[in-house]
Amino acid sequence: MSSHHIVRENQEPALLIEDLFLIDEEDLGQLVEWSPTIAIENDMLDPLNARGYKFDIVFSQTPADPVQENLKVIPYSNNFLRTAIEYLIEHDYKAVNIITDQISHADYHRYLDLINVVLLAKGMRYYFATTGFTKWKAGGEQLKIDSQNEEITTEGLRKIGDDLYEMEKEGLFKLGFSKSKYILIGETIS
Repeated sequence: MSSHHIVRENQEPALLIEDLFLIDEEDLGQLVEWSPTIAIENDMLDPLNARGYKFDIVFSQTPADPVQENLKVIPYSNNFLRTAIEYLIEHDYKAVNIITDQISHADYHRYLDLINVVLLAKGMRYYFATTGFTKWKAGGEQLKIDSQNEEITTEGLRKIGDDLYEMEKEGLFKLGFSKSKYILIGETIS
């Protein structure tokens, strides 16, 4: 007897690739393992196509010919990430992984109530958390917490530098804050 996984449309986080060269091949392979909707900017079309990746949506500032079957080409004029995230929200996606070097709260705050955003760049995974957030980590692991000058309280963490924290021991850590709705947490991709 075999087991079958049924992946419903928009169930997996979409994958936006702004810069393919910010992630190593193995980590990219893990992201595409469950066949997410892959959306790219036109500049990434040739590098991804050359590596044999299939993608679903190309956002382009100039007319582009579909180079793969069933490829949607969507014109945009200003900001790729903004246009792509708004497209995903309009099409009922609940989550998105974004390979980008635009790692700031300001770039995404308007979307955080509408879609779960995870940012990936240079061996790091960044995600947005609300107050009361808890997560299990191994002792000694380090986290970057962009508190946006918010006073935060932590349990299970010790501050070791500007926006840099370390797990005191293996277990749960907890964050508390009151001014912002979300803060940005960065951790090493393992």
